[in-house]
Amino acid sequence: MDYFFASVDKVRRFYEAPGGVDLEVRTYVERPGAVREGTPFFLGPDMRPVEPLCSFFFDLSKSLVAKTLADYTYDVLDLVDFLGQLEPPTDLLSATEDDLIAYRDDRTLHQEVPISAATWQRRRAAINNFYDWTVYDGLLDRRPYHRRRNGRDVLAWGSTTELDVRHLSFAQWRFLKQVGLRGLLPDDRTDRSFRGSAPLRNSSAGELAVTTGMRLREFTSLLDIEVGPPRRDASPAEVKLQAIAKYGLPRTVSIQDATLRELDLYRRTERAAVVRKAAGNLHRRREDWFVVDNVDLRQMRLGGVWRGRRRSFRIAQMSAPLRRITMIEEDHGLEPMALFVGRGGQMPSKQRWEQVFEEAHTRTLRISEEHGLGPVMPRRFRIHDTRHTFAIFMLQQLTRMVLAEEAERIASGGHSAYLADHISRNPLLIVQRLLGHRQPGSTMRYLRYIRETNVLVMRALEEWNDRDASYADHAARLMGGVA
Repeated sequence: MDYFFASVDKVRRFYEAPGGVDLEVRTYVERPGAVREGTPFFLGPDMRPVEPLCSFFFDLSKSLVAKTLADYTYDVLDLVDFLGQLEPPTDLLSATEDDLIAYRDDRTLHQEVPISAATWQRRRAAINNFYDWTVYDGLLDRRPYHRRRNGRDVLAWGSTTELDVRHLSFAQWRFLKQVGLRGLLPDDRTDRSFRGSAPLRNSSAGELAVTTGMRLREFTSLLDIEVGPPRRDASPAEVKLQAIAKYGLPRTVSIQDATLRELDLYRRTERAAVVRKAAGNLHRRREDWFVVDNVDLRQMRLGGVWRGRRRSFRIAQMSAPLRRITMIEEDHGLEPMALFVGRGGQMPSKQRWEQVFEEAHTRTLRISEEHGLGPVMPRRFRIHDTRHTFAIFMLQQLTRMVLAEEAERIASGGHSAYLADHISRNPLLIVQRLLGHRQPGSTMRYLRYIRETNVLVMRALEEWNDRDASYADHAARLMGGVA
């Protein structure tokens, strides 16, 4: 069985009509009601659609984005492959409860590298969705496995409630930024052996992540126009996130003046050079881009031509894939509107960003060992740890401020805070809003972690406060803003 994913862009770039076929394929794939981007389809040896997979994923594509569809595709195909290897072989519609439990046990316990509880949870969700769909569509009378009254089924396994919260102290972040991302030596001298590219882009992106708590997709998908240059009064930039935020939950992110200045240095140096070099390449692929010719700063709306049609979008409602192809016509040619650009003028991919930070972390470990600095950096690190760092320090900072204000109120003879004050100034609720958590429980995990490692957090917090007041300033503005 072969499988493919629908891609309008690839059809536009690579499709060549076979002889005798009279079809305007671009019009066909872009027509209203066409198969959505990222929809998988499956073909058997006779090149005919394989059912029920094609119908199931066609229905699923109506509510899921391309990335989730791809994950579900690989999960379901893994199950199909397992069922085909049983003795005797079986298929999705004929599988029994014992077959599915055998699949769960094989993947979580018996295979050479068992999958994690989180990965199994996603596969179980794909299996549940498939069999719910078969019952709804009349292909099966009921699920082939038992579900208890509380909604938990026999395929449940493992727990993913614990959060592995790794964060950095100020010293660790500065070492990662200066040595790992910028390629300097521990004494801030230039390391002539450093072969990394775009050190200003990478270090300013890291600074943006650690001082705002934005997720990888959020801060790497920003348009330059959303952030802008530093303000004359040194005030923070307020950026509204929606389409690029997780679950599309809208929130406003504050980018502090120090970070804006670091981004501006990158903008005027590395970014400007990359943009100039990329102009010719971008022009050759002009039909692939959303070419902007109208910028409405008041409404924060972009208008232009995409796929031969006039289109207009509010920036906050532009998806990450659309932002990747958004260009603007300037005097020297097409220019990407993305804040962070790579070779060729496009946003670096998620995989590229992960590679950048992995290489930076590896470099810090090597430099630490070579210079006898001891365990400066944690042995494990990922980009998401910058978000944990922001969450822990902001939560600690806000909690300190609330306790200090309450103590001052009581010492001055005033009454205790009213319930409304407690709610509006609740550090957990403020951090939940800053991070864009859908459930309070996600933020509560940070509180539990702080209680268990209070000494470590307090020591690290002192280091941050001694050298950089951005967290304290940000917390103070937040508390003042909700009074």
